[in-house]
Amino acid sequence: MARRPTDEKLYEAFEHFINLCLLKNQSLLYPNKESWTRENVTEVKRRMVDSPLFGRELSFEQKLVKQMENASPEQWIIICDIYYLYFLPSAHISFDKKVRDIHWAAEQGGLTAPPREAGLWEALEGGFTRTSQRYHQKYRQFWLILDFAYKLKTMEDPRAVISSPQMMQQILDMILENMPNKADRAYDMRHAVLYMTFPDQYERIISSRDKERIVETYRKQISGDIPSDVDDAIRRVRDGLSKRFENLDRLFDFYQDIKAEWRPKGEKTPPITVNVDDRTVTVPQDEELEKERPVPTGEPTAHTEIQWKLLKLGNDMGLDVWVARNDRNREIGGNRFADLARIKKELPLQFDDATNRTIELIDVIWLRGNAIVAAFEIESTTSVYSGILRLADLISMQPNLNIPLYLVAPDERRGKVISEVNRPVFSHLSPPMSELCRFISFSALSNKISHVSSVVKYLKPDFLEELSESCEIEEDQD
Repeated sequence: MARRPTDEKLYEAFEHFINLCLLKNQSLLYPNKESWTRENVTEVKRRMVDSPLFGRELSFEQKLVKQMENASPEQWIIICDIYYLYFLPSAHISFDKKVRDIHWAAEQGGLTAPPREAGLWEALEGGFTRTSQRYHQKYRQFWLILDFAYKLKTMEDPRAVISSPQMMQQILDMILENMPNKADRAYDMRHAVLYMTFPDQYERIISSRDKERIVETYRKQISGDIPSDVDDAIRRVRDGLSKRFENLDRLFDFYQDIKAEWRPKGEKTPPITVNVDDRTVTVPQDEELEKERPVPTGEPTAHTEIQWKLLKLGNDMGLDVWVARNDRNREIGGNRFADLARIKKELPLQFDDATNRTIELIDVIWLRGNAIVAAFEIESTTSVYSGILRLADLISMQPNLNIPLYLVAPDERRGKVISEVNRPVFSHLSPPMSELCRFISFSALSNKISHVSSVVKYLKPDFLEELSESCEIEEDQD
């Protein structure tokens, strides 16, 4: 349905995995080795899936080394092959990193990775989709591949599954639904596996939300009932839209050709992710930053007003203040942010470049000397996800950095903010993001400022604890 000539090497590589690893017991990277036996798959699954290691203290690779302690070279070959499969979809992870990580896995098993000249590496040079922070938390993707392989190894006729899109989809969905923790369900890898196996039946879309948006956008344009299964529904949508693109010399693509129609206006594509000290973090691109919040003309926005109030409040309390690098030239009521007496032109923080790049984009920061005493993200627009990501990335890059984090938003957006903070990707952090962030409403902040104007210089930053509220969801809340 969305087969692309540029992805032929990728389809071929995944077909080799199916034939060599799943239907036989051989390896993708080491085809002369008998590694994907039922016994080896069961043992690797026991170590990784059945005995998970959570928490932020160790990186994925450090946890993997612990889980695979004393594992055989054949079992490490399975890990090498899974790394290869995991990297296939991503057009964002660099080719050098893909090769480097596979070499690392091979070394852990006392193996020598195939040489760079080997043809199998070509499939890793491209990729068919952007991959975001959630995908880069590898354990979910590895688990699904292992669970799927284990399921096939225990079946009498695995070839029947491999040859049927419907059966493969059912098996993958069953595996995911049987995972007790929804945060562990790798729907993105599910979508990727189906596309790489059956590119004539599935789209190159690994986002469940994007698939749902497409169906919702074009539902009324398609005659007849829309199937409840999202992949079946997208097939109907493609059939219905095909006449619009009959003059193309290729199959039309939902991202390349009509993304502006179904993606909400103003919604940003996920930022680039990088690896910092074995942690995956997101760093927005400069050109996206400038487009995200242009300097306003005319009436100031609610975002600008609250940003000014927080900067002025911190300044009047005798604290140094920082405003997001791309907001420095803003002004309100003739007051320029850059003219505040205690605004910092440079952050006095000794972190690595990636950490500093993230901190510089936080809306407002209060500092005492070189120490951050409070960080604020103001969320007054449609999506609150990007601001939370910045705070999450800061904690991910500096896990021992203990500073108060606040999300400031209109009163009517309280539920939205708390819901976003409790997304699975943030809830799975240790401690969960909901325990690290607190919510401040616009009205509560404005009322407080009006009541303390005469004594503001005596205030201490900890007054925010009383002003704010927890983002944790009560156990009995739906």
